[in-house]
Amino acid sequence: MKNVMIQIALLFITATTVMIPIADNGLVKAQEINDLTKTEEKQIKKVVTKNMSKGKIPGLSITIVKDDKTVYQKGFGYSDLDEVKPVTSQSLFELASNSKAFTALAILNLVESGQIELNDHVTTYIPWLKVKYQGKEIPITIGQTLHQTTGIPASTINLIPVSNEDHALEETVRTLIGIELDSEPGKVFQYATINYDVLGLIIEQVTGETYESYMKETILKPMELNNTHLFRDEEINNQMTDGYKIGFLKPQRYEAPIYRGNKPAGYIISNGEDMAKWLKIQLGTMNEVDFDEKIIKKTHKADRAVDVVGNEVFYAGGWFLEPNEQITHDGMNPNYSTYVTFNNEEKTGVAVLGNLSSNQVQNIGIEINEIVKGNVVSSDIEDSNQYIDKVAFGIILVLSTLTLGVLILIVRILIKIYRKQLYVKPTGIKSTLKLTLSLLIMLGLSYFIYLIPSLFLEGYSWEIIFVWSPISVQVAFYSMYIIVWLIYMFSILKVHFKKEKAW
Repeated sequence: MKNVMIQIALLFITATTVMIPIADNGLVKAQEINDLTKTEEKQIKKVVTKNMSKGKIPGLSITIVKDDKTVYQKGFGYSDLDEVKPVTSQSLFELASNSKAFTALAILNLVESGQIELNDHVTTYIPWLKVKYQGKEIPITIGQTLHQTTGIPASTINLIPVSNEDHALEETVRTLIGIELDSEPGKVFQYATINYDVLGLIIEQVTGETYESYMKETILKPMELNNTHLFRDEEINNQMTDGYKIGFLKPQRYEAPIYRGNKPAGYIISNGEDMAKWLKIQLGTMNEVDFDEKIIKKTHKADRAVDVVGNEVFYAGGWFLEPNEQITHDGMNPNYSTYVTFNNEEKTGVAVLGNLSSNQVQNIGIEINEIVKGNVVSSDIEDSNQYIDKVAFGIILVLSTLTLGVLILIVRILIKIYRKQLYVKPTGIKSTLKLTLSLLIMLGLSYFIYLIPSLFLEGYSWEIIFVWSPISVQVAFYSMYIIVWLIYMFSILKVHFKKEKAW
C-alpha cells in the first residue's frame, strides 16, 4: 500500500509538472519569439513605445514572419487595463476589416469548385437584391462586389442593424434593396464594408450552410487556424482582449454593439499566433496547409481596370495592392484596430493587432515593415480619433461653463418669480404668435443639428458616429442641445416676466 501511495504521489508530481506549462486558462502558455537583430529589436521597441503612448493604445500584438519562420512574436501593454492583464501572442482581437480577406478566400474557393462565377449577377443567388443607378435597375456582379466597385455608397454602414440573431446577415443585406448607387457598377472604386456582407450571404445561399459553419469547416480548419474564431464563448472570452476607444483624453473600455450581420466584413477574431500562420499562408511558405495555394494567390489579383489611388493602388480580394508588390489591409472597428502587410517577392510579413480604435496601429505596422526592409522611417501622423476627442472635450468644457452661467441666471429669475418680484406680462395674440414662432424655430434648429452628419458627412447618422467616434463626441452633442434649450428658456423667462404686476 505504501508503494502504491508513493507511485500515486510520483504520478501526481509528474502530471502536475507536465500540466503547469498549460495551466494558463487551459491553453499552451504563450511564448515570445525574437530572432531579429539587436538593432531591429531596438528600433521596433522604440516605434511601438512611441506610437502606443501617442495613440494611448492599451495593448498590441505584433507578429513578423520571414519566409517560413516566425521571427518576432510579442505582446505589448494590456488586454485589460483594470486587471492589468498583459497582452500575449494568444490574446484575441477582432480583426476588423482584415476579416474581408477570409471572406474573399471563401468566395474564390466557390469559384474554383465551379459553384459560382465572378461574372455572375448577385441576383442569381439573391434574387430580391435589386439596386438602381440613376433611377434605373442595374445588375451588380460578384466580381464587382469582391473588388468594391459596385457603386454601393460607403454610408450604407449606417444601415447595418445591431443584431446577434441567426438571420442577421440576411437582415443586413436586405437594407440594400432598392438603394441608389453612387456610380455605375464596375467603373469606380468605393470602399463600402457591406459589399462583403453581400458576399457572405452568397456563401450561405450557394452552400446551404451558415457563413460561420462554411468558414470554419472549409477555410479555417484546413489551414489549421485553430485560434481564429467566428463566435465568442466562455473559453474564447478568457483570451479575448477588452476593446477600448478614446474618450476624455484617455482610453475607455467600450462594449460595442453586436453587428453579426457585418461579420464577413469585419468581425472575425484571431490572435498573433494565427496571424503568423495566416501571413505564411499568404506568402506560400506554410507547406503543410491543406488548401489550394492557387486560390490564395487569386485573392492577391486586383481589378486593375479601376484604381484606388492614381493608378498606383488597386483592390483585390480583401487586400490593397500597393507599389513594389506590397499587399496590405488595415482595419478599424469601434474598439479594435488591425494592420496586416506582406510582400510575396521579399517573403516578409507583418501583423499588428490592437484593442483600441486608432490609426496609430496602422502607423506602427507601416514603420515596422520599413524596419524589416532595412529602412528607418519615422512618421508623425496624428490620431484622428484623439484629435476629435480633444475638440469634443474642449467644446464640453466651454459648453459646461456656459450651461452653468445660464442655469444661474435662470435660477435667479425663478427665485424672483417665487418671491413675487417678477410678474408675467399680459399675453395677447401677437405675443402668443411670437412664442409659437420661436418654439418652431427652436424645433427646426434642433432638427437641423440632428441632420448635420447626413447633410455634411456623406450621409452618416449621429447614431453611427456615436458608435465609431470618441465617447466625448456624444456628450458634446447632448451638451449642445442642452445649452441651446437653456438659452431659449432663459430668453422666454426674460421676455415674458417683468417687475411691475399686471392689473
